[in-house]
Amino acid sequence: MSERRRGAIGTVIGLSLVLGAAVSPAQEPAVPQVGADEVAYVVLKAVAYRTVSAEVTLMARNAEGREQEFAVVSDQPFQVFLFEPGPWSVRPAPGSGFWGRDVYIDPDLEPEGPGELQPEVDGSEEPAPAVVPVFEVPVFPAVPVSGRVVGPRRPASEVSILLGDVDPEGMDPRFSLKGARVRCPVADDGRWSCDLPGTLVHIVFWLPGHSPDYRWETPLFGRRHLRMGDQRLIPGASLAGFVAAAPGFRELIERCVVHVAKADPAFWTTGLEDVLATVDVARDGFFQAPGLGPGNHWIQVDCDNRVAARAGPYTLQRNAETFPRKRVPLTRSHLLELSVLPADSPYDSHWVVRLKQIEPEDPVEFWRQYRPGDYPQQRAVVENGHVQFHVPGNGAFSVEIADEAGGRFGGLDYLEVVNDLTATVELDLVPVLGRLMLDDVPVRGLVFFGGRQTSPELTFRSDNEGWFRGALPGREGWRVDVVAPEYEAIQFFHDVDVPADEPLILELADTVIQGRVVSASTGLPAERAIVRFESADGQLVHQATAGEDGSYSARGVPPGWVRISARRLSLASWEVSEPFETILNPRQAVTVDLVLRERQR
Repeated sequence: MSERRRGAIGTVIGLSLVLGAAVSPAQEPAVPQVGADEVAYVVLKAVAYRTVSAEVTLMARNAEGREQEFAVVSDQPFQVFLFEPGPWSVRPAPGSGFWGRDVYIDPDLEPEGPGELQPEVDGSEEPAPAVVPVFEVPVFPAVPVSGRVVGPRRPASEVSILLGDVDPEGMDPRFSLKGARVRCPVADDGRWSCDLPGTLVHIVFWLPGHSPDYRWETPLFGRRHLRMGDQRLIPGASLAGFVAAAPGFRELIERCVVHVAKADPAFWTTGLEDVLATVDVARDGFFQAPGLGPGNHWIQVDCDNRVAARAGPYTLQRNAETFPRKRVPLTRSHLLELSVLPADSPYDSHWVVRLKQIEPEDPVEFWRQYRPGDYPQQRAVVENGHVQFHVPGNGAFSVEIADEAGGRFGGLDYLEVVNDLTATVELDLVPVLGRLMLDDVPVRGLVFFGGRQTSPELTFRSDNEGWFRGALPGREGWRVDVVAPEYEAIQFFHDVDVPADEPLILELADTVIQGRVVSASTGLPAERAIVRFESADGQLVHQATAGEDGSYSARGVPPGWVRISARRLSLASWEVSEPFETILNPRQAVTVDLVLRERQR
């Protein structure tokens, strides 16, 4: 088959197609008596896709629009007599049940491939054999296909359907559909219907000035009629292509999106604020961002468990599509493996690791060299002392080790992940043995290391003898809150260090401060006023709440210098009292009344 000379060549005088039997070497062609010098003949052979010996009606058409139909049987050569000059195009006739591309015939040009040997009639006694050109006409079973064009601002009179080969390397080149185009008329309501080749084919719906609609690997064989739904053709330029996760083109891509921006991704230092469009990536890696404007565009591909990829710039022309030949490569995510020592927490629990992205130590250089993304915090439970994270891109991170209840036990303050990495986190767990006492009397109560908002794993309960035990993720600088319900005592300890070779004794103060809080503006009791007790260094050592009658009582305020104050929030302002300062002695009871006065917020 030859596809040369697609345009009309010269002036066509006439045509006569004489259909005879299949050509054989002994057969003498029947030549019309028009003039021996004006007659040439070729041999046509219809080659049907996946079909043997099928009846096919072919149609020949010249540059002046003259047409003639004739019936052939596939895989059988038939003589066709032509009058000079050419060229002619031959294809299956409309309504014949077959579809094929135009085969252009010019008697001056021989087709690709061998011809048929025919005796030459020249009046000599020993005729010399001649080679008659054989032009093959590949045909497919025709499949009616219909759909509806939506999106154009103005009704389209026709839509172009571009065809492509699914497996060009493994197919018979005679049936290649690369570059084939079908112009299909479109009704006023956008509906269209055309015959397409019955095979597995790529289909692209195209309209000038609009983003194409792609239908990859569409099976048409074995169909009586295929309805393809809506073809959405959006006005404007578009950027389409493929991303690849590995050398294999068809490796599936899981949960990927493509961000399209006009700015260079090297300057996306604060995220993706300049993004013009975000589109999903199909499982075969295909993406298309329609409705764009002209200019240079960059893309970033974000996928689960893959490092973000950036590519560009791609120059888009107005109302045209750019389809880069080179696929955007994706690499897998970085694997971060952490070992935690000790492997398990001392409370019959499990460690929980939180991986949080933080600012790099040298942000400008880190962004220039590694171009990190923006990643959410990850959480994982440690099993047998090990845990893995799939980090989707380059970045700086902190590692926090906590128990299952949320108490923090240590970690790593800074960790750069730009490739696969292993790290070890050693936790300094300190066993603690302590006793809760009140004036030489053992006290049952609750001991909160880290304050009353701490994890339950850092909350210890003392027994009847006042003893409590456990383990802490550190030895120094603890805030310890103690609550002893039987004695109605609450006390706050600050900067507590756990001794290494002796029990930690927490002495509750046997002091009582009580009184009443009233409002100066109303003279009424200040219900739910907060009474604070602070030490000389400004630390909160106790806190109480006034009741309905304005009275309060605080037991366990440490002896020594103490500042006492009250406050209450009203709708428009704070009410505060003047602070009262005193020195408490052990086992002393003091009465302190406080008056709240309004202070603008």
